[in-house]
Amino acid sequence: MQVKQYNFTEEDFERFRQLINRESGIFFDRGKWDILRLGLSDRAAAAGVDTLEEYYSLLTTESERKHELRNLLAHISVQETQFFRNLPQFDALRKYIIPEIVKRKARTHRNIRMWSAGCSTGQEPYSLAMSVRDVLPDIGSWNISITGTDLNEQALETAAAGWYPEKKLAGLDRSHIERYMHEEAGGFVVNDEVREMVDFRRLNLVTDPLPIEDVGTCDVIFCRNVIIYFTHETAKYVIEHFFDILNPGGYLFLGHSETLWKMSNKYSLVEIGDAFIYKKSLPRGINGRRFIPDRRMRRGPLPPGVLRDRRKQPSRRSEADAGAVRTAGDRELQEKAVYAPAGRDDAESAAAEQPEPLMLAKSQLELGEYGQAIETLSAALEEDATSAECNFLMGLAHEKEDEFEMAADYFRKTIYCDDRYSIAYFHLASILEKSGRLKDAIREYRNAARYLRKDAPDRWEKELDDYGVESLVDLCEWKIENLGALS
Repeated sequence: MQVKQYNFTEEDFERFRQLINRESGIFFDRGKWDILRLGLSDRAAAAGVDTLEEYYSLLTTESERKHELRNLLAHISVQETQFFRNLPQFDALRKYIIPEIVKRKARTHRNIRMWSAGCSTGQEPYSLAMSVRDVLPDIGSWNISITGTDLNEQALETAAAGWYPEKKLAGLDRSHIERYMHEEAGGFVVNDEVREMVDFRRLNLVTDPLPIEDVGTCDVIFCRNVIIYFTHETAKYVIEHFFDILNPGGYLFLGHSETLWKMSNKYSLVEIGDAFIYKKSLPRGINGRRFIPDRRMRRGPLPPGVLRDRRKQPSRRSEADAGAVRTAGDRELQEKAVYAPAGRDDAESAAAEQPEPLMLAKSQLELGEYGQAIETLSAALEEDATSAECNFLMGLAHEKEDEFEMAADYFRKTIYCDDRYSIAYFHLASILEKSGRLKDAIREYRNAARYLRKDAPDRWEKELDDYGVESLVDLCEWKIENLGALS
């Protein structure tokens, strides 16, 4: 059968990726051009249209859009999963976290709630249910609620059925298969006692009502390998909602390569066994665990597709929102002051110490005017190609434009001009990680950590949104350890 070929233009790429981003939070950068093209071609052919322009009209026609949008999102969303994926995290869950929750709740509520956000075909929430049954001998006296959500309705149907061919049992040891599954129709079915612990439902993490309305707050949230498909702003928005839903002391599990760096300051990173996990409202370190506390996160604009700011509902928050909403004038003042040198309150003093093009480029970067910043910096580099700061800002601008190879080149030029420019190593490592060059990324994370340790604690305070050098060193070490397990 011959696959229908569709002409896929730059205009098509832009409008389809914006539509998908608005509707789901999923963002296709330019490195995923072919993935988006093939996905759109498959669905356009299935819908029986002759051009992608017709398919776009289909997706934006009120009478047709809902059904076909769901089909498209299901088709392009990644459904790779397995039982007990990333075993060190499940070991931490069974050995430390569930016993901790049980001890805290044994004399009061005796309920445990977990949420698998992006559950795909169900292996993850079933692994959570099996983990609870492994640990709780008196499970009958507890109210256990596990919710699995996903965009893909077909995947959810598979999850609810609980039937898997033998090749899909990767991650399960023989004891779990014998205890929690039985053979049927040439495959294996999850036993009723486990299936009844899990409720599956379709959920769009960005636009749909949160499950807190139905299941209440959670003790554990698994959202692994999901936010890497979001823009930074969308991921930041979703992560704050997770914070709202988590009970005090609750845990958030992310994927190997995912981090809350520059996304949320409300969580703390905890090393439990051989896994790193985020925790809400951590006390100071106990029992030999290493806590990496963060400062409070800043609020950002709503991501595309979000019409209602759920963060500002007083019934959903445990802390006052006073002062969270800034006026346009407040924002303008902050944007102008964000790069002011330490110890200077006067904007004129800051301008006097830096060349005008750099000040203009920084302002353009803050306002999201990345193309204009590139033009400004190009002119500045013609005057002085050896400026480390100018090359670094050019790298940031190209990185924001999803031009990752170009950004990497400018970060390398930054290091060539100043081999102690530690934050450039970090950004270069991040780009290498995204491109799958994990060994090279580990090398640059090591370089970043080495030079950051030699920096003054507040050297990159403005560039790092007040995080400080120590927190960035901790993140580099975490990246080195976790990426090393994957390379």
